Amino acid sequence: MPSFPSVPSEIKGIAHYMKVAEEHDERDPVVSYWARMYACQTAMKIMEGKTKPPEVTKLLIAIMDWLESLKKGNPNLEGVHSDVCAQALIENYALQLFNYADQQDRAENYGKNVVKAFYTCGILMDILSQFGTPSDEIREKKKYAKWKAAYIHNCLKNGELPRPGSSAFGENDNLIKIGDNDETNTTPSTSNAEPSIPPEKSPTTPSTPAPTFPSPASPAETPTPASAGGWPDLPSVPSFDPTNPQPAPTFPNTAPVSAVTPTTNLTPDQMEKAQKYCKWAGSALNYDDVKNAIENLQKALHLLQYGEEK
Repeated sequence: MPSFPSVPSEIKGIAHYMKVAEEHDERDPVVSYWARMYACQTAMKIMEGKTKPPEVTKLLIAIMDWLESLKKGNPNLEGVHSDVCAQALIENYALQLFNYADQQDRAENYGKNVVKAFYTCGILMDILSQFGTPSDEIREKKKYAKWKAAYIHNCLKNGELPRPGSSAFGENDNLIKIGDNDETNTTPSTSNAEPSIPPEKSPTTPSTPAPTFPSPASPAETPTPASAGGWPDLPSVPSFDPTNPQPAPTFPNTAPVSAVTPTTNLTPDQMEKAQKYCKWAGSALNYDDVKNAIENLQKALHLLQYGEEK
């Protein structure tokens, strides 16, 4: 596992992205690569027009050297060399986390595993912004996931019962302070949090430890891993080149689709977006996510036919 200098206080906001990268170093290098890329870009944006302290320069050089080394050492890792593939993989992974956490929340199965899933989802959706302007859906889910992570965490910390769903959403927008390129942002402290809650049994969340949040009292420090018995691991992200490919999914019989004729001239941006929807559909099928594949293909078809987003 790579080792990096600690995050200086001048760029403490990137600690969230560095931690997510560390969590995925052994499980998915694509997520680690783009999380550190985004951390590096964010740090440079924070320090723009300012004199960089030696500690900041040292960390940025270490990140850039690691990025170059990983890219050169993995010439066949499509998610590192292709922005389109990386965006599709990370977006699908973030949405999987969001759906898992939302289902657990609405079933009132609260615990640190749900907080962790919402938190990581929000960070991944920050990372997606380096590939272009996120969709309205991603922006709204990112805001909700960050708020929900802080809200449930604070409820558990204070011995209160969280309210499921979005019923309390917007009552305290100050809770949403995770990421968003804000150098003053910190995540909630867990120094006085309740004991770890065993995760609910779920095929997508195997039970292995996950890290705690960074404490506001020491924002410059990267969060430290939790002890055994803490949060479960996050759902694995599939590779674009699996060594043991799964059988192709079966699709329900459907009526023949009539020929579709475009009713408007498409702009180059619209053509590119349609291509991305098709790529994302292919990515979803890599791990038998038929529902997301169908949704993305329908979006591509609607855009091609009507010249507008569905």
